[in-house]
Amino acid sequence: MNVATKPAKHSAPGQYLGFALQSVRLCYHLLTCPKGARVSLEYLDDVGVHFSDGTILLEQTKSALAQNPLSDWAEDLWKAIANWLHSLSTGGLPEKVYFQIYVTPPKTGKLAQEINDAENEAQVAAITASVLVPPFLGT
Repeated sequence: MNVATKPAKHSAPGQYLGFALQSVRLCYHLLTCPKGARVSLEYLDDVGVHFSDGTILLEQTKSALAQNPLSDWAEDLWKAIANWLHSLSTGGLPEKVYFQIYVTPPKTGKLAQEINDAENEAQVAAITASVLVPPFLGT
C-alpha cells in the first residue's frame, strides 16, 4: 500500500545528517590515523585526532545541503573560528594543534580558502586586517 505522508513538523533530517556525519568522520580517522593515535568524538571538538607526539587535529563537521558553511559571512564558519580561538585562549591545547572544517557536499569560500592557504605570519596578519576592517566599512 502506497500512502503519501508528510514529514512531521518536529523532524529534522538536515540536523540529523550533521550529527551523523560526525560518526562517519570518526570512523574515517580511525581507519586512516597512524598507529598510536586516538580519535575522539565530541570531546575537544566534533572529532579530534590525538597523535602520539601530543599533536591534535580538531575537526568541525558540517553538512551543506541548504547553505554554504564556508561562505565569508556564514555563521557556521565564524562559530568554528570563535570556538577554536576560545579553546586556544583558555589553555589545555598542545602547542601543535591543527584545525580543520570538513564540509559535505564540498563547498568553498574566499576567506576560508585564504585562511587555508596562509603559510606565514604576514599572510595571517593580512587576513586578520581584512576581517577587522572589511572593505565596505572603509579604513
